[in-house]
Amino acid sequence: MRLVCPLFALFLLFSCNSDRSENLIGIGDRIHHDDFEYSVSDYTTTKFLTNGIDTLKAHGIYYLVNFKVENRAMRVGHKWDNFIAYLIDEKGNSYENNTDLQQFYGKTHPFGFNENYETSAGIADSTILVFDIPLNITEPYLKVRGEILMGDVFDRARFREMKVKLY
Repeated sequence: MRLVCPLFALFLLFSCNSDRSENLIGIGDRIHHDDFEYSVSDYTTTKFLTNGIDTLKAHGIYYLVNFKVENRAMRVGHKWDNFIAYLIDEKGNSYENNTDLQQFYGKTHPFGFNENYETSAGIADSTILVFDIPLNITEPYLKVRGEILMGDVFDRARFREMKVKLY
């Protein structure tokens, strides 16, 4: 018992003193959440979205993010929707995906838009998320949200701290 308490205290000290740069990842890197992995395979920016003669102009700039969900579970499906991910800026402001813009974009660039997804065990799904963020944002990051599941206990739900660099 005399040995266990100091070792446990050291473990807590080092686990709480994590380097924030470890939470910053790039395009193609994966965010691990229980049996599921999320990643950004690519992104583009544009001031306009067009659909035939219809054109939408961004209030700031559109970020079109190719978002992928891989289900590594053996039996369980993973339910998710278009609000699983969001963008934050260097000041901590957050920006949500716009499903109306997703659907507009999907009319000329079909990517399989759905309101809700259920990714079966062993399968991967993807979508394109569309964000309209201010022009003065210089460091946008993508983050994911979700409930803490059993597989998240050992890494203290690290998926909530991970940020994908989009600049």
